[in-house]
Amino acid sequence: MKRHVRRQSLVLACASVAAGLLLGPVPTAHAATAPVLTYATSGGPSSGLVAVSAQSDSAITSITAHLYAPDAPAGAAEVARVTDFTRTSGSDRQGIWKTSTPLRLADLGIYRLVLDLTDEDGDTTTAESRYGFDYYLTAGLTDFEVTPDHPDYAHRQVSVSGRYTITDPRTGDTTPAHGQVDVHTANWDETKTVDMDAEGRFATTYTHTDGFGSVSSWLRLSSPEPMYQNGPSLPVSPVRSDTRVTLDSTALSVKEGEPVKVSGLAEVLVDGAWRPLDGATVTEMWSSDMGGATSRPVTGANGRFTGELKMSRSGTVYVSVVDGTYLNTSPERSVKVQVARKTSISGFTVSLNKYAELTAGGYLHTGSSTPGDADNHVRLQYSADGKTGWTTLKTVTPSSGDPETGSHFKGTFDAPAKGYYRAYFAATANWQASYSNVLHAERTKTRITDANASPEPVTKGRTITVQGTLQHYTSSAWRTYASQKVKILFRPKGSSTWYDKGDTTTRSNGSFSKGFTAQTDGTWVAVLLYPNSTHLVSSGREDYVDVR
Repeated sequence: MKRHVRRQSLVLACASVAAGLLLGPVPTAHAATAPVLTYATSGGPSSGLVAVSAQSDSAITSITAHLYAPDAPAGAAEVARVTDFTRTSGSDRQGIWKTSTPLRLADLGIYRLVLDLTDEDGDTTTAESRYGFDYYLTAGLTDFEVTPDHPDYAHRQVSVSGRYTITDPRTGDTTPAHGQVDVHTANWDETKTVDMDAEGRFATTYTHTDGFGSVSSWLRLSSPEPMYQNGPSLPVSPVRSDTRVTLDSTALSVKEGEPVKVSGLAEVLVDGAWRPLDGATVTEMWSSDMGGATSRPVTGANGRFTGELKMSRSGTVYVSVVDGTYLNTSPERSVKVQVARKTSISGFTVSLNKYAELTAGGYLHTGSSTPGDADNHVRLQYSADGKTGWTTLKTVTPSSGDPETGSHFKGTFDAPAKGYYRAYFAATANWQASYSNVLHAERTKTRITDANASPEPVTKGRTITVQGTLQHYTSSAWRTYASQKVKILFRPKGSSTWYDKGDTTTRSNGSFSKGFTAQTDGTWVAVLLYPNSTHLVSSGREDYVDVR
């Protein structure tokens, strides 16, 4: 029977059982009791010795061991018989006995082991060992070394070497092993198979990438013979180096929806000097009640890294080197990130009245919160062509409405007779700019020319005639404006109140006139006070008349 066997020797285990029995009470001699076999096995896989543990009510005087070939049938001839047992511990009534002369058997394997036990009372027991008799080659490992056993960031190559010998119980000789050795790196992350030289020596190297662990080896014979081995394992404990991060910027500004790019330099302390840290993971983390984001960039050969995060709100990104086999985590560094949140303007309207006053309004949307007082302003702007030269004519503050459905804003201001208008929310560190749609507003300008009240001076009771010409600006020129009602106003001398003296209608050439009885000194003026929805008001020259 030939096979590789990887198991611990049963001698120690059985010895422990025996030791426990030695602590127990010896049976009281009240009746003849046959000896009891506790265990019987080999004294070691390649020792060739037999070890027996037994007890009885009187001294055990004779032990005979019969060895049978593995899997031998009942009644088969024994392979060997051993009687030269000597007690090595305990007492004659309860102890351990071993043979002193190694057995030299022809074949390796696990032999059946049957024991005859006799005590001084003449009681005899024949029992078969449950363990059998191990008869194996034994591998011996010497000069086993792992260097360095404390690798560091700059020295990750680990050398493993040793020497294997084989002890053969058939001859008792110990010779150099021939074949290959499996070297298991720390934590069995890798297995390297290497050849041995003529002296049974082997050597290899590996790059240590894991944390604390042990390196072990296993002999592989060129021929598949049963063998016992239980070589040592040696610990490998990496040394960690300090790291640090230097950020390119400690303050960044981005628009909501754009990635935040956090970059910098990672370094490692080696032999008292800071060097670029290659291939290390850097964690960049932002968290808040509104959510969080993480980036884990890996440094390049120059130690540089750049990570990208999506942040929905302003906050702080914390940056550090992730610890590892050879690295301590770095002191945390931080980047203040200002995220300009999205805004929009809807429902924008404009209306130009007859006095050239424009009213503009709409709704500002800022999401889940309202801008602070310093930012919460909408600019109402004018442009002659709707494309360039935008000028702010009025700045208004939106109401405290729902920022998501929209906060209403409105403003009224003097405006040109025609032009283009928009609402503009200016960008700040906290908010993105937004614009309304562009709207056009226009009314036709009017004017009264050649306005005059005559005669001057005038005798009381005589007629004063107020006259002039009404025009409107259309098709890029001033043209007569017929069939329009012009109102005549009078303000007595020393008064601030204008009095309505009546209306007159413009002729086909835009002219008008109306007479009034002179009563007192005062000022006369003609006005277009009630134009239609497309025209502006206008007034003629004020004319003072002295009444005598």
